[in-house]
Amino acid sequence: MSRQHAVIGFGRLASALVPALRAAGEEVIVGRRSDGELAVADAVRQADWVWLTVPDDVIAATAAALPWRAGQLALHCSGATPLTALAAAPAAAGFHPLKLLAGDTGLAGVHVGIEADDMHRVPLQDLARRLGLLPLALPSPMSAQARAAYHAAANLAASGVLAVLAEAGALWSAAGLPADAALPALLPLTRGALDTAAARGLAGAVSGPIARGDAGVLARHLDALAAAGLADDLLLALGRRQLALAEAAGRLDSAQAAALRALLTPR
Repeated sequence: MSRQHAVIGFGRLASALVPALRAAGEEVIVGRRSDGELAVADAVRQADWVWLTVPDDVIAATAAALPWRAGQLALHCSGATPLTALAAAPAAAGFHPLKLLAGDTGLAGVHVGIEADDMHRVPLQDLARRLGLLPLALPSPMSAQARAAYHAAANLAASGVLAVLAEAGALWSAAGLPADAALPALLPLTRGALDTAAARGLAGAVSGPIARGDAGVLARHLDALAAAGLADDLLLALGRRQLALAEAAGRLDSAQAAALRALLTPR
């Protein structure tokens, strides 16, 4: 069933969503802000589903300004924003693709969190599949605590990796290596770890001195941090979590685990 869609705002997400909707046979009109006004309020009146792909902090204000009519569905694509931000609309749903859109803007192949009532969940799941997405049913209504945990998980899996690479880059420079070579040299290691995790699971992919029970190498890593004047909090926290993965994989005996745990305990 084809629907009339209005997409309000045209940032990175909309630039991926609009062509995907059109490729799936959906009718789409794009609305943009101009001089503080919604340029296509008339298009919104004609739409069945209205997508608010505006920044999180203006979703509620944008929804309140639209000329809603009975039977319309309002959607936002924010993992962090509750559906109450769309309270002005007759019905509301969340459609949150789990993908960074800073580079490649395609959506196909990624999971999309769907938060919807019984009436709209199945049509949204069907649309997700036609867009090449993998629908992920979120609790509806979603509690504030669950939403925060869900969004924190997504953020940690995305930008959290960048913080780890930044720390690795600092150690790279402390070794006297050229800073501009750090990311090109280290990224293949990151990609390799992720590819292995996809094939074997997290516990099956863990590697390095902790997975091998090599307390001597870990001690030298900690010494290198101190010599570089870097805090050891990130390495210790990550190390403890790697240790848990290595133990889950059965990679360590009790003596190895105890020696590593002693080194990884904050002092």
